[in-house]
Amino acid sequence: MSIQRKTPRKVTVTLPDPKYTEKDIRKQHLRVAPYCRVSTGNEEQLTSFTAQMEYYTQRIAETEGWTMARMYADKGISGTSAKRRPEFLKMIRDAEQGKIDLVITKSVSRFCRNTLDGLEYVRRLKRCGVGVYFEKDHTNTLTMDNEMILTFLMSQAQSESESMSTNIKWGFRKRFQDGVVYYHYGTLLGYRRGPDGGPEIDPEEAAVVRRIFARCLMGQSFQQICDGLMADGVRTAQGDEKWYGSTVKSILQNEKYVGDAVLQKTFTEDLFDRRQVKNEGQLPKYYVHDAHPAIIDRAAFQLVQEELARRSSLRKTSSKARTEQGKHSGKYVLSGLLVCSECGSPYRRITYMPDGQKRFVWRCLNRIEHGKRICKHSATVDEQELQAAVTAALNGMLRQREARDTLADCVASALAGTGDDSSLPNLESQLWALQGRQMELLQLAMGDTRNTGFDEELIRINAAITELLTRKTKLEREGGADPVYDGRVQAITGVLERTDSAITEFDDGIVFQMISRVTVLDKERVSVRFKDGTEIEQAVEYRKRRDTA
Repeated sequence: MSIQRKTPRKVTVTLPDPKYTEKDIRKQHLRVAPYCRVSTGNEEQLTSFTAQMEYYTQRIAETEGWTMARMYADKGISGTSAKRRPEFLKMIRDAEQGKIDLVITKSVSRFCRNTLDGLEYVRRLKRCGVGVYFEKDHTNTLTMDNEMILTFLMSQAQSESESMSTNIKWGFRKRFQDGVVYYHYGTLLGYRRGPDGGPEIDPEEAAVVRRIFARCLMGQSFQQICDGLMADGVRTAQGDEKWYGSTVKSILQNEKYVGDAVLQKTFTEDLFDRRQVKNEGQLPKYYVHDAHPAIIDRAAFQLVQEELARRSSLRKTSSKARTEQGKHSGKYVLSGLLVCSECGSPYRRITYMPDGQKRFVWRCLNRIEHGKRICKHSATVDEQELQAAVTAALNGMLRQREARDTLADCVASALAGTGDDSSLPNLESQLWALQGRQMELLQLAMGDTRNTGFDEELIRINAAITELLTRKTKLEREGGADPVYDGRVQAITGVLERTDSAITEFDDGIVFQMISRVTVLDKERVSVRFKDGTEIEQAVEYRKRRDTA
């Protein structure tokens, strides 16, 4: 077998263009884009930021063949994520559009503190012929042979950032343990930065906060509160005209309005994506008591939390609902109060047209959806007569014109927390007086929605009633009855019954404030339970008898 020797092939070599060598890159005319960044907004960092910009402006002006493409500078932003650096991203876009020849920056850590991000953006720039020159490391990404050195430098920058993050977190948690509170005045309605740097109450905004709390206790839904605020031209803490239910809910749940502060509600789970995660037990929380002046008293705040809990526990009023949880709309106050005595289901308002004439009635949910199969004897009640019965029960409970004069001293002592209220008769008389004043204020507030002057007193009265009810319950459990208790209550009741009716028509706000439940016993009777524990059985009187199914 013979081996044939291959004939050498002719190869022509084209030498590289000299203009692409490192030596000639420095000579050719370049559009240079300096990139500056500082991670915080403190005075020292801002001074460094200004110095960086001045330095690059001067250097480019003094370097032959260089012209300033544009200065890109991110102030007070971390380098761990490029997504949060608008100027950096604009620089990348401009480079890809052919507006930049060279990016110059002080060091790898200024460019990026995330190894993966840094390599990705360097490669993107390199693909469009743009180099990055790191002055401190004397490295140009266009002329380097491999990325090993760059990867090492970026890893080092990332490691430094992780170490700093750990130290910063430790510092914050140490300050949390010491009760140091940080306030974001731009998003905290009702407070502003005081002369000493701490929070002080903003009177105008505080009135809005009290209004929101009062309207919640009057039964308004989040959307109804929003609609009222927008109708009156009230702006949010950020100055927006549009209000959202989530904003109102967060205000109602914010413990800062009672002067306290919960620290570490959220935390940053990952250093690089900077996403805030709700702290549900992953880390300790710190509750600081009396950290600043309060806008809402604690008793009223507790009332609101109870009302929010009640709304979140409402049962659905339709089997078609996707969840078992109901929704508080505030549209019909009886939707959350009216229940069936037979099956315990809520009542729902429906349109009824037995003789071609439309009228509104209330009917048991089980009766609506299942007929008489589940709830056989539940009554259907006309809305007009039902509202009249509830109003009559209210008038039977509170006739407050002459009683307000008779018991005015009880109002003062209850609100001031003074007087001899250690006996059941005293507590009972104070409750009667406070509830009378509460009804009067509710009628005034409903008639003049723009006037927020009633809200603060309403909140105080609600809180005082709650406190008195707690004391009354405690005394009753301890058997603290007074020998003259029955006589005192009868005397007060006699005064109230001799006065004229306080309410002439059904009022949603008053009903919501005063009544905890209305049970339909049958077509002609309802049982009205008030929030002080009193229960009245009231007749439903029909003006004209009709078959109401």
